[in-house]
Amino acid sequence: MASRAETTSNFGYYPRTMINLSVIAYSDPMSSIPAQVEALGLEVVWGPAELVDGLGVSYSRAYIAHRSDPDEYTVVIRGTNPESWLSWTQEDFDIGTTVPFSTYAANAPADALIAAGTANGMNDLLSLADPTTGQSIVQYLQQADPGYLYVTGHSLGGTLTPPMFGYLNYALYGGGFVHNMALFSFAGLTAGNAGFNTYFNGLFNPEFPWRYHNTLDIAPFMWWSLADIQNIYAPYSLSWGWPEDEWLTDKFNQAAGIGYAQPLGDQALNGVFNTSILDDYLWTAQAVYQHHGTTYQALVNAAFPVTDKTLVNFRGIRQPQPAAAGY
Repeated sequence: MASRAETTSNFGYYPRTMINLSVIAYSDPMSSIPAQVEALGLEVVWGPAELVDGLGVSYSRAYIAHRSDPDEYTVVIRGTNPESWLSWTQEDFDIGTTVPFSTYAANAPADALIAAGTANGMNDLLSLADPTTGQSIVQYLQQADPGYLYVTGHSLGGTLTPPMFGYLNYALYGGGFVHNMALFSFAGLTAGNAGFNTYFNGLFNPEFPWRYHNTLDIAPFMWWSLADIQNIYAPYSLSWGWPEDEWLTDKFNQAAGIGYAQPLGDQALNGVFNTSILDDYLWTAQAVYQHHGTTYQALVNAAFPVTDKTLVNFRGIRQPQPAAAGY
């Protein structure tokens, strides 16, 4: 368990802990999650809860972890279940239409839009109920009255982190600038357009580096920069081609004209090209590896080692530069 002295003086505690919580969210069986969270020095206080389809395949999952000193609650959103067709088609890749974010935060302007898939993911999360109390995420948090509240997730969980942050900000604090909320998103795809980003970045210090992305991961470029995806492995003499070219081009055509963009707050993690991959589809296999949660764990742990005691206000006053060790 991390000591209070470390966690209050070392910014790196937070990204390290948040990526660990995000990876734990994928655990099967789900019942193993509380013990893994406890090993980190936190406690699961809501959930874990999930939605399953008619075949019993989970397509949405979340839990809330609590650390008593200081009083911190973290909403943890699981990423895509690779076995769930619903997750892929109705949450990750339903990007051709948008939904006004005012559906979730009434004070959001009319031009603040999120992808239909992001809205589907939000609706799923908001329908989750604690298996013991029946409370929703927001009902529990309204009762808990957190001292500090964080939101985190990897992949689809990272995509849903900004809109969930915005929704909870509105539901708990009225939709204005706050000092007691933060978020840590890993490998997130683009949730919405520039109007959503303007609203979202106005809720907290926009210089706070919350959006962690592996520089060799294609997901954070979806759905705003096909060129970056096409050239991402060119320095390693790995050119893209079939089947990724047809599929990605089609998806970017669906997203054209919407104006998808990533919000402020980027924190790049220097990716390490995996030269040991042997697969018939090398480009796709490399992309899958670079996006994986355990890859992000390694990059975060290297960038923010436990030995780095840089003093920092993790709520956004300033941030230490990632350590070079491990690259």
